[in-house]
Amino acid sequence: INPDIYKFSIEKKHEIPIVLFASRMLWSKGLGDLIEAKKILRQKNIHFVLNVAGILAEDDKDAIPLELIHHWHNEGLINWLGRSSNVYELIQKSNIVALPSIYPEGVPRLLLEASSVGRACIAYDTGGCDSLIIHNYNGLIVKSNSAQELAVELEYLLKNPQIRLEMGANGRKRVKELFSSILVINKTLQIYKDTIGC
Repeated sequence: INPDIYKFSIEKKHEIPIVLFASRMLWSKGLGDLIEAKKILRQKNIHFVLNVAGILAEDDKDAIPLELIHHWHNEGLINWLGRSSNVYELIQKSNIVALPSIYPEGVPRLLLEASSVGRACIAYDTGGCDSLIIHNYNGLIVKSNSAQELAVELEYLLKNPQIRLEMGANGRKRVKELFSSILVINKTLQIYKDTIGC
């Protein structure tokens, strides 16, 4: 990604912290576990707004039904935003970005964008999530399929805004050093030059 487009910003202080989940609405993307983690924290009187944005995947056998999404919204478990044309703006408004996915991701664009903007990320230890997120450096990596552990790590981030800021700064640095589109293009061009002998 281009870090000049996904500009760094200090997270805004909200009365209730905002966690963003933005993805296709598939069970394997981890929204179910995130909601279970929210229920666990709610019982401990720890609250956050869970903004959920994404594309419905009604024809996919792994799809989360729209009726269930509306039910979660009506229960106050999520704030359903639907499809968003400006995920960057949603990231800027968030304190934490979560993608507890077990879907084989490559490097998830959401986490790249969130890191570039300077948001602490939380993700499962699968797919490409753990190739971007270094545990306790620019976010937290959680054992897959563990809503309980996800709740523990989310609680840690929610209670430690200074840690979030440090992780956000580290995430920005990591994106600029390893995942910048300009860097990737230059490396690719160098491979071509080396291959054809320029």
